[in-house]
Amino acid sequence: MTDVGRAACDHLLTVRFWLIPRHMELRHGIIAAGVLALSGCSYIYDLRAVVINGQIAFIVDPKSRQQANCIRSIHVKTANGETTQAKPGPNDDEALVKNGVFWWKDRAVDQCLNKFPIRYGQPLAGQPFVYSGGDTKGVEAKPLVIGVVYEVDTGGSGSGYGGGKFRIRSDRTVENLPLDGASSASTTNDR
Repeated sequence: MTDVGRAACDHLLTVRFWLIPRHMELRHGIIAAGVLALSGCSYIYDLRAVVINGQIAFIVDPKSRQQANCIRSIHVKTANGETTQAKPGPNDDEALVKNGVFWWKDRAVDQCLNKFPIRYGQPLAGQPFVYSGGDTKGVEAKPLVIGVVYEVDTGGSGSGYGGGKFRIRSDRTVENLPLDGASSASTTNDR
């Protein structure tokens, strides 16, 4: 978990303690504190697609309320309503590809070894996440299609999660789109 995320969790735990009314019996206070502590503390950060040296990469949006410095998983898929599909490779999870996935990589939950920026298709450090049944398949990065809207999500340290939406324009710039469907968007050129 980032220092910001850790500080937010510490603050919430302090606030949660003071939310317990003074007149409650001790056992009720202990039960309530336990339930609140078990509810966890997660944080969400916004992702932006950028072009670095001619290659798509993902960064934490500098305007995001929360920040992160590493990931353990990344998923890039077509947005709802898009019909473009990639062709599965020999080591890909075919079901994921059929559902619009263009890149899907998960690493062990206890590791966060991949620092931002994350370049599209880069090999991720760390042990693969093992799903029930022993499966470790994902989807190797597929060529992205100009004009198609993609969603990207990441999992980071602790319980941090990032998300973004983007498309590549015909002039090879990246347009970041709002996740909520609002009309504001921004364009990112090579940096």
